[in-house]
Amino acid sequence: MILTNVVTIKSKNGMHLRPAGVLSQIASKIEYSDLGIFLLYNGVRADAKSVFNIMGLGAFCDANLILEIEYEEGMEEAAKNAEKELLYFFEEGYINAEVPEEEE
Repeated sequence: MILTNVVTIKSKNGMHLRPAGVLSQIASKIEYSDLGIFLLYNGVRADAKSVFNIMGLGAFCDANLILEIEYEEGMEEAAKNAEKELLYFFEEGYINAEVPEEEE
């Protein structure tokens, strides 16, 4: 099964090293280890758990990327949590390249 979202690079600097590192850090969390998390841009599919793959996309400001989260049956909750956290990153956390604080 796949969750799909369109996300936009909002930073005038595009997807540079710092936010790519934070993005891969989020995607690589242990609770998401069994999920496939990918970004698609200009026909290229990048593993979001790899900084080098993300940087290889060459996504600039205002670029629209497709975020895909692949999961198996029984992993719906982890997939939805990853989706929520990654969408937050693109909407709010990207500008400061900070990992959002966990809710108590």
